Amino acid sequence: MKLSKSFFARLFWFGIGGVLSIAINAGLFRLFSTYFGWNRFVAYGLSLAIINVLLFLWNYFVGFKSDKHWTDAAWKQATCLIVANGLNYALVVTLQGIFPRWPEAIIAAVQVFIAFFKFGLYHYWVYPQAPVEAGAPKPAANS
Repeated sequence: MKLSKSFFARLFWFGIGGVLSIAINAGLFRLFSTYFGWNRFVAYGLSLAIINVLLFLWNYFVGFKSDKHWTDAAWKQATCLIVANGLNYALVVTLQGIFPRWPEAIIAAVQVFIAFFKFGLYHYWVYPQAPVEAGAPKPAANS
């Protein structure tokens, strides 16, 4: 299987978005749980919900740039996010119960684990690239 330049461009921007989302997610969790005093289930649920809205915008406009209307990909991304977030939430709250001293590290580790699953789905299913026909001009590297 040959990987294209756009695959690596998408992987690069997905990685940048992932690093930013880990920092924001862990920061929001700390804000909600430590400073607002909310229990960890509510704090992580809200931080995960906020980061998902930000990531949808990031993936649509930056990481997986597409000429298609956002609604074409929205239902696929929603399906992916429901599965990924269910697994993410279950793993984070379970692992934070087992290792309560490292809540932010657990958030980061779980997000990295889930990222491999999400990138594959985004690249091949949510925002697939149209095959290049013989004789047709090649699309831009990030479209």
